[in-house]
Amino acid sequence: MLSSLIRPKSFFAQTLYHGLVSLLVIGLIGCSAPPRVEKPPTSVARAMETRPFQGDLKTVLKASINSLQDMDYTIEVLNSDVGLITASRTTESKKAGLSREGQNNQMTDAQKACLAIGAIAIIAMIAASIFEDSDSDSSGGGNIFSGGSNDDGPDGPMIYRYKVTINLTELKDSETKVRVSASGEVEQDGKILSTGGVHEPEFFQKFFSGMNQGLFLDQNQ
Repeated sequence: MLSSLIRPKSFFAQTLYHGLVSLLVIGLIGCSAPPRVEKPPTSVARAMETRPFQGDLKTVLKASINSLQDMDYTIEVLNSDVGLITASRTTESKKAGLSREGQNNQMTDAQKACLAIGAIAIIAMIAASIFEDSDSDSSGGGNIFSGGSNDDGPDGPMIYRYKVTINLTELKDSETKVRVSASGEVEQDGKILSTGGVHEPEFFQKFFSGMNQGLFLDQNQ
């Protein structure tokens, strides 16, 4: 029976085998979406996303733009009157994890689908081996590894798309408050694997560090 599972001989069993392997590959790739972190409480997120800087709105706005460009973001919207910047970046390398909202103890829809796919595939493969054993004298088969099997699973790179929105508010005493919010999505072969907000401290620390460096250079030119 094990041999029939691994190396079916009949045409029917081979066809079913290829289909099930493809189903398993697609399911496993779908389940391999990047791990998600939990979204922090609103107060924690705002503290992480917000920094005050010395300088008027125009000066701090310029430093924000420079920091985004240093991080390879493309400016999409720039409104200096209201202090708004939006920028985006598309890359094949992960720059930040995406968070999710939900309960830790509940399975996601994707996880449930993966379990269902795995169970169906295993049951069907066992059934195929039974058909194979009962039709062992059939002549249409050959080793499935001898032919050119189709690779039906996604094989393209993961594409990471990030979007950043920056709001600047001019305060008293030549001080400007900067709040950064970021989100992203992961795509592979045209399929969106995951979406969510960015809440990793390292992401914001890098942006604010770039701003500090830009302001320092401007003040010392």
